Amino acid sequence: MSKEKVQISPLQFTFLFITLVISTADIFLPSFVAQDAKRDSWISPIVSSVFMIPVLAIFIALSRQHRGKNLVEMCTGITGDFIGRIIGFLYAFYFLFVGIGATMAISIVLDITFLPLTPLWVIVTLSIIVALYGVYSDIEVIARVNDLLLPAGMGILMFLILLNVNEYDFNFFRPVLTRGILQPLRGSIVIFGYLCETVVLLQIVKFVNRPEKIGRALFAGLFITSSGILAGTLIYAVFGPLTEIFLIPSLEFARFSSIGKYIQNLDVLVLAIWITGIYAKIMIFMYSGSYAMAQLFRLRDYKAIILPIGFLSFSVAVSSVGDYIRDLYFMHYILPLYSVAMALVIPGMLLAISSVKKRTGRKRRKNKADG
Repeated sequence: MSKEKVQISPLQFTFLFITLVISTADIFLPSFVAQDAKRDSWISPIVSSVFMIPVLAIFIALSRQHRGKNLVEMCTGITGDFIGRIIGFLYAFYFLFVGIGATMAISIVLDITFLPLTPLWVIVTLSIIVALYGVYSDIEVIARVNDLLLPAGMGILMFLILLNVNEYDFNFFRPVLTRGILQPLRGSIVIFGYLCETVVLLQIVKFVNRPEKIGRALFAGLFITSSGILAGTLIYAVFGPLTEIFLIPSLEFARFSSIGKYIQNLDVLVLAIWITGIYAKIMIFMYSGSYAMAQLFRLRDYKAIILPIGFLSFSVAVSSVGDYIRDLYFMHYILPLYSVAMALVIPGMLLAISSVKKRTGRKRRKNKADG
Protein backbone atom coordinates (compact mmCIF):
# COMPACT_ATOMS: atom_id res chain seq x y z
CA MET A 1 0.00 0.00 0.00
CA SER A 2 1.58 3.27 -1.06
CA LYS A 3 1.86 6.09 1.38
CA GLU A 4 -0.22 8.40 -0.85
CA LYS A 5 -3.26 6.14 -0.42
CA VAL A 6 -2.96 5.58 3.34
CA GLN A 7 -5.60 7.47 5.29
CA ILE A 8 -7.04 7.29 8.78
CA SER A 9 -9.99 9.22 10.14
CA PRO A 10 -9.92 11.56 13.15
CA LEU A 11 -11.97 8.99 15.08
CA GLN A 12 -9.39 6.30 14.35
CA PHE A 13 -6.71 8.78 15.44
CA THR A 14 -8.55 9.17 18.76
CA PHE A 15 -8.86 5.41 19.15
CA LEU A 16 -5.13 4.98 18.54
CA PHE A 17 -4.43 7.57 21.25
CA ILE A 18 -6.53 5.63 23.75
CA THR A 19 -5.00 2.27 22.86
CA LEU A 20 -1.43 3.56 23.14
CA VAL A 21 -1.97 4.47 26.80
CA ILE A 22 -4.71 2.25 28.18
CA SER A 23 -3.27 -1.00 26.79
CA THR A 24 -0.27 -0.96 29.13
CA ALA A 25 -1.49 1.51 31.76
CA ASP A 26 -4.04 -1.03 33.00
CA ILE A 27 -1.34 -3.53 33.92
CA PHE A 28 1.27 -2.06 36.26
CA LEU A 29 0.20 1.59 36.49
CA PRO A 30 -2.40 1.16 39.30
CA SER A 31 0.32 -0.35 41.50
CA PHE A 32 2.86 2.34 40.57
CA VAL A 33 0.43 5.17 41.31
CA ALA A 34 -0.73 3.56 44.57
CA GLN A 35 2.88 3.26 45.73
CA ASP A 36 3.52 6.94 45.01
CA ALA A 37 0.19 8.62 45.81
CA LYS A 38 -1.31 6.19 48.35
CA ARG A 39 -4.91 7.14 49.20
CA ASP A 40 -4.65 10.25 47.01
CA SER A 41 -4.16 8.15 43.87
CA TRP A 42 -7.46 9.43 42.44
CA ILE A 43 -5.96 12.93 42.25
CA SER A 44 -3.00 11.86 40.10
CA PRO A 45 -4.95 11.22 36.84
CA ILE A 46 -6.57 14.65 37.10
CA VAL A 47 -3.23 16.41 37.61
CA SER A 48 -1.53 14.46 34.82
CA SER A 49 -4.36 15.39 32.44
CA VAL A 50 -3.75 19.06 33.18
CA PHE A 51 -0.02 18.55 32.56
CA MET A 52 -0.85 16.95 29.21
CA ILE A 53 -2.80 19.92 27.85
CA PRO A 54 0.29 22.01 26.88
CA VAL A 55 1.89 18.90 25.38
CA LEU A 56 -1.09 18.38 23.09
CA ALA A 57 -1.05 22.10 22.29
CA ILE A 58 2.54 21.65 21.07
CA PHE A 59 1.54 18.63 18.98
CA ILE A 60 -1.32 20.56 17.40
CA ALA A 61 0.80 23.64 16.70
CA LEU A 62 3.51 21.56 15.01
CA SER A 63 0.99 19.69 12.89
CA ARG A 64 -0.61 22.97 11.77
CA GLN A 65 2.65 24.73 11.00
CA HIS A 66 3.93 21.71 9.07
CA ARG A 67 0.75 20.28 7.59
CA GLY A 68 1.29 17.19 5.47
CA LYS A 69 4.50 16.24 7.29
CA ASN A 70 5.28 13.67 9.95
CA LEU A 71 7.67 13.98 12.88
CA VAL A 72 10.87 13.07 11.04
CA GLU A 73 10.03 15.48 8.23
CA MET A 74 9.30 18.19 10.79
CA CYS A 75 12.69 17.64 12.44
CA THR A 76 14.64 17.96 9.19
CA GLY A 77 12.51 20.86 7.99
CA ILE A 78 12.92 22.88 11.20
CA THR A 79 16.54 22.21 12.24
CA GLY A 80 18.13 21.32 8.91
CA ASP A 81 19.11 18.01 7.38
CA PHE A 82 22.04 17.10 9.66
CA ILE A 83 20.62 18.03 13.07
CA GLY A 84 17.16 16.96 11.97
CA ARG A 85 18.40 13.49 11.15
CA ILE A 86 20.06 13.19 14.55
CA ILE A 87 16.78 14.10 16.24
CA GLY A 88 14.97 11.75 13.88
CA PHE A 89 17.23 8.88 14.92
CA LEU A 90 16.49 9.68 18.56
CA TYR A 91 12.78 9.33 17.86
CA ALA A 92 13.18 6.19 15.74
CA PHE A 93 15.13 4.61 18.60
CA TYR A 94 12.50 5.74 21.10
CA PHE A 95 9.65 4.27 19.07
CA LEU A 96 11.37 0.91 18.75
CA PHE A 97 12.41 1.03 22.41
CA VAL A 98 8.84 1.54 23.65
CA GLY A 99 7.63 -1.19 21.30
CA ILE A 100 10.18 -3.59 22.77
CA GLY A 101 9.15 -2.48 26.26
CA ALA A 102 5.52 -3.32 25.50
CA THR A 103 6.64 -6.75 24.27
CA MET A 104 8.47 -7.29 27.54
CA ALA A 105 5.39 -6.16 29.50
CA ILE A 106 3.08 -8.74 27.93
CA SER A 107 5.78 -11.39 28.34
CA ILE A 108 6.04 -10.63 32.06
CA VAL A 109 2.28 -10.80 32.52
CA LEU A 110 1.88 -14.11 30.70
CA ASP A 111 4.91 -15.64 32.41
CA ILE A 112 3.79 -14.68 35.91
CA THR A 113 0.10 -15.45 35.59
CA PHE A 114 -0.95 -17.91 32.90
CA LEU A 115 2.11 -19.42 31.20
CA PRO A 116 4.77 -19.86 33.92
CA LEU A 117 6.23 -23.00 32.31
CA THR A 118 6.48 -21.53 28.82
CA PRO A 119 9.96 -20.21 27.92
CA LEU A 120 10.01 -16.43 27.63
CA TRP A 121 11.58 -16.56 24.19
CA VAL A 122 8.50 -18.37 22.89
CA ILE A 123 6.18 -15.62 24.15
CA VAL A 124 8.47 -12.92 22.77
CA THR A 125 8.74 -14.68 19.40
CA LEU A 126 4.97 -14.97 18.99
CA SER A 127 4.50 -11.34 20.01
CA ILE A 128 7.09 -10.10 17.52
CA ILE A 129 5.64 -12.21 14.67
CA VAL A 130 2.12 -10.89 15.26
CA ALA A 131 3.43 -7.32 15.50
CA LEU A 132 5.48 -7.58 12.31
CA TYR A 133 2.47 -8.89 10.41
CA GLY A 134 0.51 -5.82 11.49
CA VAL A 135 3.39 -3.50 10.61
CA TYR A 136 3.64 -5.05 7.15
CA SER A 137 -0.10 -4.50 6.63
CA ASP A 138 0.32 -0.73 7.17
CA ILE A 139 -1.10 1.75 9.66
CA GLU A 140 -4.51 1.89 7.98
CA VAL A 141 -5.09 -1.80 8.64
CA ILE A 142 -3.83 -1.43 12.22
CA ALA A 143 -6.29 1.43 12.76
CA ARG A 144 -9.19 -0.58 11.36
CA VAL A 145 -8.44 -3.56 13.58
CA ASN A 146 -8.17 -1.20 16.54
CA ASP A 147 -11.63 0.14 15.68
CA LEU A 148 -13.01 -3.30 16.48
CA LEU A 149 -10.86 -4.19 19.47
CA LEU A 150 -10.89 -0.96 21.47
CA PRO A 151 -14.68 -0.58 21.97
CA ALA A 152 -14.93 -4.24 22.99
CA GLY A 153 -12.04 -3.88 25.43
CA MET A 154 -13.35 -0.66 26.95
CA GLY A 155 -16.79 -2.23 27.25
CA ILE A 156 -15.40 -5.19 29.20
CA LEU A 157 -13.44 -2.89 31.51
CA MET A 158 -16.52 -0.78 32.23
CA PHE A 159 -18.48 -3.98 32.86
CA LEU A 160 -15.95 -5.11 35.48
CA ILE A 161 -15.97 -1.69 37.13
CA LEU A 162 -19.77 -1.65 37.37
CA LEU A 163 -19.85 -5.27 38.51
CA ASN A 164 -18.03 -4.35 41.73
CA VAL A 165 -19.97 -1.18 42.46
CA ASN A 166 -21.18 -2.56 45.80
CA GLU A 167 -17.63 -3.42 46.89
CA TYR A 168 -16.16 0.07 46.75
CA ASP A 169 -15.18 1.59 50.06
CA PHE A 170 -14.39 5.25 49.43
CA ASN A 171 -13.15 5.64 52.99
CA PHE A 172 -9.87 4.29 51.63
CA PHE A 173 -9.51 7.68 49.89
CA ARG A 174 -9.96 9.63 53.12
CA PRO A 175 -8.60 11.86 54.53
CA VAL A 176 -7.49 13.80 51.47
CA LEU A 177 -3.98 15.26 51.12
CA THR A 178 -2.96 14.49 54.69
CA ARG A 179 0.67 14.33 53.57
CA GLY A 180 0.51 17.27 51.21
CA ILE A 181 0.39 17.50 47.43
CA LEU A 182 3.78 15.87 46.82
CA GLN A 183 2.49 12.27 46.85
CA PRO A 184 -0.23 12.72 44.20
CA LEU A 185 2.21 14.81 42.16
CA ARG A 186 4.65 11.90 42.14
CA GLY A 187 1.87 9.61 41.01
CA SER A 188 0.83 12.07 38.31
CA ILE A 189 4.34 12.10 36.84
CA VAL A 190 4.14 8.36 36.22
CA ILE A 191 0.76 8.73 34.48
CA PHE A 192 2.04 11.78 32.60
CA GLY A 193 4.91 9.68 31.27
CA TYR A 194 2.50 7.08 29.91
CA LEU A 195 0.39 9.82 28.30
CA CYS A 196 3.50 11.30 26.69
CA GLU A 197 4.04 8.09 24.73
CA THR A 198 1.39 9.47 22.37
CA VAL A 199 4.15 11.56 20.76
CA VAL A 200 4.35 8.61 18.36
CA LEU A 201 1.14 9.93 16.79
CA LEU A 202 3.14 12.79 15.26
CA GLN A 203 4.84 10.20 13.07
CA ILE A 204 1.49 9.21 11.54
CA VAL A 205 -0.32 12.56 11.78
CA LYS A 206 0.10 13.21 8.04
CA PHE A 207 -2.21 10.28 7.30
CA VAL A 208 -5.24 11.85 9.03
CA ASN A 209 -7.67 12.61 6.21
CA ARG A 210 -9.19 15.65 7.94
CA PRO A 211 -6.24 17.54 9.47
CA GLU A 212 -8.46 20.35 10.71
CA LYS A 213 -9.90 17.93 13.29
CA ILE A 214 -6.58 16.69 14.68
CA GLY A 215 -6.81 18.92 17.74
CA ARG A 216 -10.31 17.75 18.59
CA ALA A 217 -9.26 14.13 18.10
CA LEU A 218 -6.28 14.49 20.44
CA PHE A 219 -8.23 16.17 23.23
CA ALA A 220 -11.04 13.64 22.91
CA GLY A 221 -8.44 10.90 23.28
CA LEU A 222 -6.99 12.61 26.35
CA PHE A 223 -10.40 12.96 27.99
CA ILE A 224 -11.41 9.33 27.42
CA THR A 225 -7.99 7.99 28.40
CA SER A 226 -7.80 10.06 31.57
CA SER A 227 -11.32 8.99 32.49
CA GLY A 228 -10.30 5.36 32.04
CA ILE A 229 -7.22 5.80 34.22
CA LEU A 230 -9.30 7.61 36.84
CA ALA A 231 -11.78 4.73 36.81
CA GLY A 232 -8.83 2.38 37.29
CA THR A 233 -8.05 4.04 40.61
CA LEU A 234 -11.27 2.47 41.92
CA ILE A 235 -9.14 -0.63 42.46
CA TYR A 236 -7.80 1.21 45.52
CA ALA A 237 -11.39 1.55 46.76
CA VAL A 238 -11.63 -2.26 46.82
CA PHE A 239 -8.22 -3.33 48.15
CA GLY A 240 -6.98 -0.19 49.89
CA PRO A 241 -3.25 -0.25 50.78
CA LEU A 242 -2.99 -3.79 49.40
CA THR A 243 -3.02 -2.19 45.94
CA GLU A 244 0.53 -1.01 46.61
CA ILE A 245 1.67 -4.59 47.23
CA PHE A 246 -0.05 -6.32 44.31
CA LEU A 247 2.16 -6.71 41.26
CA ILE A 248 -0.81 -6.54 38.88
CA PRO A 249 -3.77 -5.01 40.78
CA SER A 250 -6.07 -5.12 37.74
CA LEU A 251 -5.74 -8.88 37.58
CA GLU A 252 -6.58 -9.23 41.27
CA PHE A 253 -9.54 -6.92 40.70
CA ALA A 254 -10.80 -9.17 37.89
CA ARG A 255 -10.32 -12.31 39.99
CA PHE A 256 -12.27 -10.65 42.79
CA SER A 257 -15.18 -10.01 40.40
CA SER A 258 -17.93 -12.57 39.88
CA ILE A 259 -21.45 -12.86 38.51
CA GLY A 260 -23.42 -14.75 41.12
CA LYS A 261 -21.95 -18.03 42.31
CA TYR A 262 -21.30 -19.63 38.97
CA ILE A 263 -19.46 -17.13 36.74
CA GLN A 264 -16.09 -16.38 38.30
CA ASN A 265 -12.41 -16.02 37.34
CA LEU A 266 -13.07 -13.12 34.98
CA ASP A 267 -9.34 -12.47 34.79
CA VAL A 268 -9.42 -14.27 31.43
CA LEU A 269 -11.38 -11.32 30.03
CA VAL A 270 -8.76 -8.88 31.30
CA LEU A 271 -6.01 -11.00 29.78
CA ALA A 272 -7.78 -10.93 26.41
CA ILE A 273 -8.00 -7.13 26.59
CA TRP A 274 -4.32 -6.82 27.45
CA ILE A 275 -3.13 -9.13 24.69
CA THR A 276 -5.10 -7.43 21.93
CA GLY A 277 -4.41 -3.91 23.20
CA ILE A 278 -0.69 -4.42 23.73
CA TYR A 279 -0.28 -6.07 20.33
CA ALA A 280 -1.91 -3.02 18.77
CA LYS A 281 0.47 -0.77 20.70
CA ILE A 282 3.51 -2.79 19.63
CA MET A 283 2.35 -2.57 16.01
CA ILE A 284 1.95 1.21 16.16
CA PHE A 285 5.37 1.82 17.69
CA MET A 286 7.17 -0.65 15.43
CA TYR A 287 5.43 0.78 12.39
CA SER A 288 6.44 4.30 13.37
CA GLY A 289 10.01 3.21 14.11
CA SER A 290 10.30 1.34 10.81
CA TYR A 291 8.79 4.21 8.86
CA ALA A 292 11.12 6.70 10.56
CA MET A 293 14.16 4.56 9.82
CA ALA A 294 13.13 4.23 6.18
CA GLN A 295 12.84 8.00 5.90
CA LEU A 296 16.19 8.61 7.57
CA PHE A 297 17.95 6.13 5.27
CA ARG A 298 15.95 7.41 2.28
CA LEU A 299 14.42 4.06 1.46
CA ARG A 300 11.47 3.93 -0.92
CA ASP A 301 9.51 1.44 1.16
CA TYR A 302 9.63 0.96 4.92
CA LYS A 303 8.77 -2.72 4.47
CA ALA A 304 12.36 -3.39 3.39
CA ILE A 305 13.58 -3.00 6.98
CA ILE A 306 10.74 -4.72 8.84
CA LEU A 307 12.56 -8.04 9.21
CA PRO A 308 15.86 -6.52 10.45
CA ILE A 309 13.93 -4.48 12.98
CA GLY A 310 12.03 -7.60 14.00
CA PHE A 311 15.26 -9.51 14.64
CA LEU A 312 16.67 -6.56 16.58
CA SER A 313 13.53 -6.29 18.71
CA PHE A 314 13.55 -10.02 19.40
CA SER A 315 17.21 -9.99 20.46
CA VAL A 316 16.82 -7.01 22.78
CA ALA A 317 13.57 -8.28 24.34
CA VAL A 318 14.85 -11.81 24.97
CA SER A 319 18.14 -10.59 26.43
CA SER A 320 16.44 -8.02 28.68
CA VAL A 321 13.30 -9.69 30.03
CA GLY A 322 13.63 -11.97 33.05
CA ASP A 323 14.78 -9.68 35.86
CA TYR A 324 11.34 -8.50 36.86
CA ILE A 325 12.49 -6.20 39.66
CA ARG A 326 14.79 -4.34 37.29
CA ASP A 327 12.17 -4.22 34.53
CA LEU A 328 9.44 -2.89 36.82
CA TYR A 329 11.79 -0.32 38.34
CA PHE A 330 12.58 0.92 34.84
CA MET A 331 8.90 1.10 33.89
CA HIS A 332 8.09 2.96 37.09
CA TYR A 333 10.88 5.50 37.42
CA ILE A 334 12.90 5.77 34.19
CA LEU A 335 10.58 5.28 31.22
CA PRO A 336 8.09 8.02 32.23
CA LEU A 337 10.86 10.64 32.40
CA TYR A 338 12.25 9.42 29.08
CA SER A 339 8.82 9.80 27.49
CA VAL A 340 8.36 13.29 28.95
CA ALA A 341 11.64 14.39 27.39
CA MET A 342 10.63 13.01 23.98
CA ALA A 343 7.09 14.44 24.09
CA LEU A 344 7.56 17.79 25.84
CA VAL A 345 11.17 18.95 25.77
CA ILE A 346 12.20 18.18 22.18
CA PRO A 347 8.86 19.05 20.52
CA GLY A 348 8.75 22.24 22.58
CA MET A 349 12.19 23.22 21.27
CA LEU A 350 11.15 22.33 17.72
CA LEU A 351 8.05 24.50 18.03
CA ALA A 352 10.07 27.41 19.43
CA ILE A 353 12.61 27.22 16.59
CA SER A 354 9.85 26.86 14.01
CA SER A 355 7.98 29.88 15.38
CA VAL A 356 11.13 32.03 15.40
CA LYS A 357 11.97 31.03 11.82
CA LYS A 358 8.42 31.76 10.75
CA ARG A 359 8.47 35.24 12.29
CA THR A 360 11.91 35.97 10.86
CA GLY A 361 10.72 34.91 7.42
CA ARG A 362 7.73 37.22 7.66
CA LYS A 363 9.93 40.17 8.63
CA ARG A 364 12.28 39.51 5.73
CA ARG A 365 9.42 39.33 3.25
CA LYS A 366 7.95 42.51 4.69
CA ASN A 367 11.29 44.33 4.46
CA LYS A 368 11.73 43.21 0.85
CA ALA A 369 8.22 44.39 0.02
CA ASP A 370 8.87 47.78 1.66
CA GLY A 371 12.26 48.06 -0.02
